[in-house]
Amino acid sequence: MRKYVMAGAVALGICIGLAIWFSYMAQPSKASQEKPKRTILSKLPPIKNCVDHVKLVKAELIMQGESQAAALELENTAYVGIVSITVEQLANKTKNGVTKSGFTPDKPPIVIIAPGEKQTITSANLDGNSPLRIGAAIFSDGTEEGCPGSLRTIRAVKSHDTNGRARQ
Repeated sequence: MRKYVMAGAVALGICIGLAIWFSYMAQPSKASQEKPKRTILSKLPPIKNCVDHVKLVKAELIMQGESQAAALELENTAYVGIVSITVEQLANKTKNGVTKSGFTPDKPPIVIIAPGEKQTITSANLDGNSPLRIGAAIFSDGTEEGCPGSLRTIRAVKSHDTNGRARQ
């Protein structure tokens, strides 16, 4: 009986050793980890809107080369034009987004979305766990709408574009 217990213990030890060895060998080497792959999304993350006078008409998940992006078709429902707008995503304490701006240092701002018109804005580097948001807009009459953090961002872009100072 003792002989069988001893043989079973040896066999169990060999099995555990082989399992550990194979699991160690199955791990990818550092050389193959140079470029981590992004998760492929099957649908867009939720989309929030902080701007009352901008309506989301259509949202699509598109491919841009090897990465995915969100294409958001936005409509200006205000009676004045939009001269700057931002779409962003806060993921892992990092803000990622795009700001379209019609501000220039030497001319009045250019309307980028006229009243009643639509514009498609594309935002790349998506994180499927964090919502996208239409964060802020500045209108041609100088009024602003949006979430506080997005308004800070859009004002920094305006300052940079009109004064040539660095964005903060």
